[in-house]
Amino acid sequence: MSAEQEPSGTRRGRPRDPQLRAQVLTAASRQLENAGYTAMTMEGILADTGIAKRTLYRWWPSKAAVVAEAILEGFVSVPENRIAHTEDVWEDLRNWLESVAVSVRGSYGEVLRAATAIGATDAALGESLTNAFARPARADVIARLQAAAKRGQVSPGADLDAVVDLLMAIIVYIGVSRDDAARIPGALGVIRLGIEP
Repeated sequence: MSAEQEPSGTRRGRPRDPQLRAQVLTAASRQLENAGYTAMTMEGILADTGIAKRTLYRWWPSKAAVVAEAILEGFVSVPENRIAHTEDVWEDLRNWLESVAVSVRGSYGEVLRAATAIGATDAALGESLTNAFARPARADVIARLQAAAKRGQVSPGADLDAVVDLLMAIIVYIGVSRDDAARIPGALGVIRLGIEP
């Protein structure tokens, strides 16, 4: 299909062509992985798919919208990284942080950086990404900390939401800065000093 061709039945308000939609989201996913969010462009997606420019912009008004939909619809691989529930909450947290750090040093790092950039420029899309990925991860870690509090490993008065904020901040910092994760044990040690009974 040439750049000037447009699929039938794509007037404003009508459903998007599923095949062309999948082509665009696949192209966005590929460009996100290969070039990164900052370098990818709507023009690159147009060149990769041959979709008409007016159609692309009618379906997605921005690069952020295309990438967010690709992430949310499963065209981009997002690791689950659930936290373990063993006898040692601190070992579980360390292993979880290190596992996520490995993920963000790979292709998932670009997903995290894209989600961070999208959230900074489009509050609604950022909220959708948060609801899909950050909130479930937070709930998983809070459940682990609550279990630890019941076992006497975490102070019953600890502000678990604040603890999870700090843990998530470590992940975002590693993902955005591409920094080494060697400081994870030290950072976790500081948190432990604050909430251990």
